[in-house]
Amino acid sequence: MKFHCPACKIPVIEPIYRCPTCDGPVEYLPSQTPTFPREAIATRPSDMWRYSEALPVFAKRISLGEPVTPLVSFEQDGIEAWAKCEYLMPTGSYKDRGAALLASYLGDIGIREAVEDSSGNAGAALAAYAIRADIRLKVFCPATASPGKLAQIRLYGAELVPVEGPRPRATEALLTYAAQHKVPYASHLWHPLFIEGVKTLAFELAEQNNWQAPAAILCPVGAGSILLGLYRGFRDLLAADAISSMPRLVAIQAAHISPLHRAFHEGACTVAPAKDPQPTLAEGIALPKPVRDVELLSALRESGGDVLAVSEEDIKKGITELGRRGFCVEPTSAVIWEGLRQYRQKADLRPGDRVVSVLSGHGLKA
Repeated sequence: MKFHCPACKIPVIEPIYRCPTCDGPVEYLPSQTPTFPREAIATRPSDMWRYSEALPVFAKRISLGEPVTPLVSFEQDGIEAWAKCEYLMPTGSYKDRGAALLASYLGDIGIREAVEDSSGNAGAALAAYAIRADIRLKVFCPATASPGKLAQIRLYGAELVPVEGPRPRATEALLTYAAQHKVPYASHLWHPLFIEGVKTLAFELAEQNNWQAPAAILCPVGAGSILLGLYRGFRDLLAADAISSMPRLVAIQAAHISPLHRAFHEGACTVAPAKDPQPTLAEGIALPKPVRDVELLSALRESGGDVLAVSEEDIKKGITELGRRGFCVEPTSAVIWEGLRQYRQKADLRPGDRVVSVLSGHGLKA
């Protein structure tokens, strides 16, 4: 497989997680132009691999049967909306999409030991797929992460390293360990194949909507892998003439730590680290600064999207309100409840416009 640095315009030799020249994120260069043969896709198993013409090719796929997740209608204030139930993935979060591709790739190139840092869901996903690929994984997590997520990481056989302090401390501890022991960093934040897997979320939404893009898609955003997966996926669909328009992409952040919200509304081109970040129930998006900040801001603006921030009380209410509609989600997912209300109040939506909210992680994890 080929990778390059989009900033330096130079090829990058894997395994590496960032450009050795500029320290920026590297990107995957597909060997073929993505296509979406509808008739062939319709005959295939109902899993994320059905879009094989738009995915990298591996000698061996590492899979836990990642299903096409349901798109379910619900009402908020008497208005119909739609939920993409990503919490029904094998380990309980959308991150299985990226973990499946990343583990497949690492297995292909012969990696047998790796490290990862996570607030919980990514660590659990990568632990599950790593063990399927016969890769020994060490996961650095905040000691305050949800006990259910930490137990899940251990269940899959990964070595868990709890780190005291805020989320960035886990990354610092990992980088120190990786440098000392020369172990590859299987980063869901940095590795381009993780986002390649999340692109399948866009492919599913297009197919579930009769090969049309929804009017808008709301998702929780910390590092932004859902939003970037959606953006890149819908961009592939547009380039292949599989759809006719890009949906508006809407990022929802916790007000206690919302650097993307500030940068977007200040008209900035980059995201500065969050000022005075506070603890939040939405631990999965509690990041001081996204790695791919420039692309995130570009994706939001090119799609005509928005960034909204919600309070801790709104998050608590979201857990309950979504639960009353049959959705068991963790606090990180629950940010979309108030985010959806805010978006409907300010957006120019027409009757019949389909607005989708991504429910990213299962409530039993928290």
